[in-house]
Amino acid sequence: MRGKTALAVVLALTAATAPGVAAAEPGIAWQACGEQGAECGSVRVPLDWDHPGERITLAVSRVKADPARRIGVLFINPGGPGGPGVPMVRDYARDVFPAALRDRFDIVGVDPRGVGESRPAITCPTPPFDPAVTQFPATAEEYRRLVSYNRRVAEDCRRATGPLIDHVDTISAARDFDAVREALGERQVSWLGLSYGTLLGTTYARLFPDRVRAAVFDGAVDHTVGTRRMASDEARVTEDVFTRFAKWCAEEAKCALHDRDVVTYYESLLDRAPLPAQGIPNGIPAEQLGYGTYSALYSPANWSRLAELLRDAETDAAPFAAASTDPAYRVIACHDFPSDVAGFVDLAVRQREVRRIAPVTRGYVEGWDVQAGCAGWPVPAANPWRRETVRGAANVLVVSGEHDPATPMVWGRGLARQIAGSRLVTWSGVGHTGYFNDRATLDREVAHLVSPPGP
Repeated sequence: MRGKTALAVVLALTAATAPGVAAAEPGIAWQACGEQGAECGSVRVPLDWDHPGERITLAVSRVKADPARRIGVLFINPGGPGGPGVPMVRDYARDVFPAALRDRFDIVGVDPRGVGESRPAITCPTPPFDPAVTQFPATAEEYRRLVSYNRRVAEDCRRATGPLIDHVDTISAARDFDAVREALGERQVSWLGLSYGTLLGTTYARLFPDRVRAAVFDGAVDHTVGTRRMASDEARVTEDVFTRFAKWCAEEAKCALHDRDVVTYYESLLDRAPLPAQGIPNGIPAEQLGYGTYSALYSPANWSRLAELLRDAETDAAPFAAASTDPAYRVIACHDFPSDVAGFVDLAVRQREVRRIAPVTRGYVEGWDVQAGCAGWPVPAANPWRRETVRGAANVLVVSGEHDPATPMVWGRGLARQIAGSRLVTWSGVGHTGYFNDRATLDREVAHLVSPPGP
């Protein structure tokens, strides 16, 4: 998952189609792109896979394997929902993918429908997140304002996006990936799905199990939990990870908050919000500070910079303004993770629950943004909460971390139970996905993709 525009990014890097379904247009006209030897192209697919007719365009990129060592195609999805795969492959392949993967696979990135360079694009003139509209309403009137704002966002998205808005669910996206597979002329593909990419990959494996050669689903999403558990599970682990961040600061002289009680200081920032912010007249509310901190906790590699930003937030919290939800994320999330909030009283109960679970970090997590931001959303969910039962897909490795604030380990256990024959690997470190935070886990994932163990 990704949720709020990840402050972590600011800190760090800134076969045939399914029966009865029209195939993609054959072939891909590749052209050189980027500065790392990649190729880019596009694939046309039906807007509505159930009623093929009008078509849309998917942007695709790849870096090719060593021909003498090539195994096949590796699809990647970096997360989201709404995370584009094209730039990850085109611009960062050497940084993101070990040589052992680049040598053996044509690595293919796809911008899912409506995302990135795919066209048409999900477009929302009204920002999905407004700092002036609280997602933690204290009164029934504040709740009505939240729901009204969400409906306005959706209505404006529909006018700007057009009919695509009804068809950007993960089932449609998974069918798109199979159309790309067909256009590539491959009988089977391998998968590397990270975070939300685990739901996309799992959906693909459910629909097309015989087309999966091997798969790694790291940062597993359990599509059964509902938004209440989604928020409370993330809140619990985020509180744990923030405690570890505070302990790191106490032990490391290089931490900008080394001489402070980090927990007390952070609570004081939230209590004093809105915080002053250069160029932002109304300042930074507690929600943006909290959501930005949550995103930065994704990796210990970001903690030094997070400490600096929190230190400076007393006088200028402007960097935390980046913690906002992008349009593609909101629209796709409301298709796949529709809010199950029953009204103000229900949401108030959930607020008390997350504040009890996470008294310091207070529930400013992605799952809360989903359940609050999708409350009252008028676009019918095309892929609501459901069990993703997968049978017949070979060599699936599910990976979860014990201290992953975005995709808690309990979700990995849940997903593994839904994929027949899958193997579950857990790692004990801190961070969102082992792929980006634990070298031993990354090595195990690469070995699995290159030489899957078989049934």
